[in-house]
Amino acid sequence: MTPAAELVLLIGAPRSGTTWLQQMLGAHPLVATPQETDLFSRFLQPFLDSWERETRGGQAGIEQRRFKGLHSVLTGSEFAATGTDLVNRVIANASALKPGSAVVVEKTPSHSLCASSIALFAPRAKIVHLVRDGRDVASSLVASGNGWGGWWAPKTVTRASEVWSEHIRGARASAGSDSYLEVRYEDMQSDGASTLERVFAHIGVAATSQDCEQLLAAFALDKMANGESSIVIGGDFAAAASKRTEPVGFFGKGGSGSWRTQWGRDELLAFNDAAGDLLVELGYEESRNWAGSPSQIASFRRKTQRSQRLYQRIERFSGAMDRLIRKQP
Repeated sequence: MTPAAELVLLIGAPRSGTTWLQQMLGAHPLVATPQETDLFSRFLQPFLDSWERETRGGQAGIEQRRFKGLHSVLTGSEFAATGTDLVNRVIANASALKPGSAVVVEKTPSHSLCASSIALFAPRAKIVHLVRDGRDVASSLVASGNGWGGWWAPKTVTRASEVWSEHIRGARASAGSDSYLEVRYEDMQSDGASTLERVFAHIGVAATSQDCEQLLAAFALDKMANGESSIVIGGDFAAAASKRTEPVGFFGKGGSGSWRTQWGRDELLAFNDAAGDLLVELGYEESRNWAGSPSQIASFRRKTQRSQRLYQRIERFSGAMDRLIRKQP
């Protein structure tokens, strides 16, 4: 199947403002944007992982196992075409939901972790990576984990910072080509029209500075919280599309730097220990000393390492006891 529109993947860590950018892009008459599809994260990346698992260990590994699996009936190119057909079906259906659209913007944060399946099944896709200060992301993730997003969002700063780091590094695995554009959330706040223009230019859609100013006004945080949306919904969910609402608390305050007043020293050090290197790499800080003195940072790391070793010992003991119990008649 030949896709009816071009695919753009909007990626980034969750709570980085990707929904905000998605809605503004989707309001353009040439852009259709569906609700998160999880196309790569839930379907195509596991599909590719299973395919690659069959050939683990190279030729020697294959010869040591039975010749079973999809490799026994499909070539690599046929396998790739199967996934690409699904991608093209999703693009075509999403575009059909908005007649006249030429671009489909698919926003799923977890697609940040799917560089290999994106490269195989959608090599022509353009990628927009929205980056936000990890401390703001972690703060928002923890708030979500203790509120509306308790079923998916982390509840600790340590895990939240790991999630941010994993998504940033995963998304950047797609960098290095003309198809990849990295945008800062902070630039969207301070110079939104210019930054939005740059995104539109990257995805091949004409938009003037005035157009972008109007979109920024139309999708201000309070309006989005009140239901302003450009998302199109079809498929089996079409019948319920009119009832679509985001959970209370889904839209945060949208600012920057709230972590400064919300976090104590332990939270600062926890983030720094888990993701401080990336914060410096991205230029949000000049060094890791933003979180405390070198002695405080070293002391926190030692404490963390002791905790990890204790946890590992407990896990080993628990595993040994479990195996012993299973052996009992």
